[in-house]
Amino acid sequence: MKYINYGLLSFPAAISLLLMQVYIPPFIAEQGILSITIIGLVFFAARLVDTVSDPLIGYLSDKTPLKTGKRRIWILVSVPLFLIVFYLIILLPKSEYHLLLLASLWYILGTAIIIPYYTWGSELSSNYNDYTKWTSVRVVFGLVGSIAALILPVLVLDNPSTVDILEFTLCFIAFSFLVAILLILKVPDNAVVKHDGFSIITAFSIFKKESLFNKLILSHFFNGIANALPATLFVFFVTYVLKRSELVGPLLVLYFLCAALSAPLWIKLSQKWSKEAAWKFAMTLASIVFLGVLLVDESALVLFISITIFTGFMAGADLCLPSAMLADLIDVDEYETGNRRPGIYFAIWGTVSKLTLAFAIGISFLILGLQMFEPNGQSELVDVTVLTLLYALLPAALKLVSIVIMRGYELSSDAHQNIISNLEK
Repeated sequence: MKYINYGLLSFPAAISLLLMQVYIPPFIAEQGILSITIIGLVFFAARLVDTVSDPLIGYLSDKTPLKTGKRRIWILVSVPLFLIVFYLIILLPKSEYHLLLLASLWYILGTAIIIPYYTWGSELSSNYNDYTKWTSVRVVFGLVGSIAALILPVLVLDNPSTVDILEFTLCFIAFSFLVAILLILKVPDNAVVKHDGFSIITAFSIFKKESLFNKLILSHFFNGIANALPATLFVFFVTYVLKRSELVGPLLVLYFLCAALSAPLWIKLSQKWSKEAAWKFAMTLASIVFLGVLLVDESALVLFISITIFTGFMAGADLCLPSAMLADLIDVDEYETGNRRPGIYFAIWGTVSKLTLAFAIGISFLILGLQMFEPNGQSELVDVTVLTLLYALLPAALKLVSIVIMRGYELSSDAHQNIISNLEK
């Protein structure tokens, strides 16, 4: 039950994130409200605005007095504000300035939730394998939330009016608030953070030359872009290459379901090998299989479904293992420096994660716009060559770069346990 109480918040968070990352940008473009190039630039700018908030929120989260709940107070304050902005975004902004304002607020408030939330999970245990379990349960709830975001509107809303959509959104908001209250009341928040002489300026000392953290964060950056590109372009690819727009929802459900089902597999492999070995194995297989997308056209639906299933299973490793590896490095940092500063670690992690999404939207939408790719409902008039290369070839190449960066990264379970034993002494 303790895992459920912690992981459940990922469920509603994933629903809102999927709508923002996958559906809202293409939907705005297809409504003719803004051009595809402007939409890409607006979301890229909103992400850049948000990156400034990450180190600050991570630092302040670590500095928050323990008596208020170092992490839970951030959830309590930020969740209601986040849900209000989400409701305003569902109304669909009519100008680029309005969209930029709401998107920036949404991202910043999301940061004020996610960084304390992820950090909280890293403080619930000090065991090498337990880190993977806490991360995985959060990931699985998030994937189930993504699936729900695809299925529930279809089941609940039949030919919906604007009023129906708003009422459904209000029900989602009420549920999200109740989940946040459950987390606040049921999960212990009493971990001690050591930060003697620590300031937001000295936070960047974690970027030490040749450190394991540098390898992990840089690898996470390139692999994150590789994953974000297909996610951003999925609706376009299924619509204009496969020419089966009615399959967007079912295929996304299949992908997320495979990722969720794969979590126990990656936990077992990370215990048998190591987290980094299991992750590199998954990235290698995914990069090879992704090249098969280059062979996909409207007659290759079975091939695309097979690739979706396989890459979904590999995505489970991307979601479960790197964050668990980051929790290990927080212990290494405490052992080497005497400071325990998980908030700033997860803040930098969050910044990089956001940059990957920003680059994916900004680069892909800008290139497609320059290639005169505009969603128009008549897929036979659209040149999809560049779209296919962005969807398949570039992600495969970026995953290979990520694998190369991880060469020399070694932190076994035994080595981590020795660090924990010395810290306890």
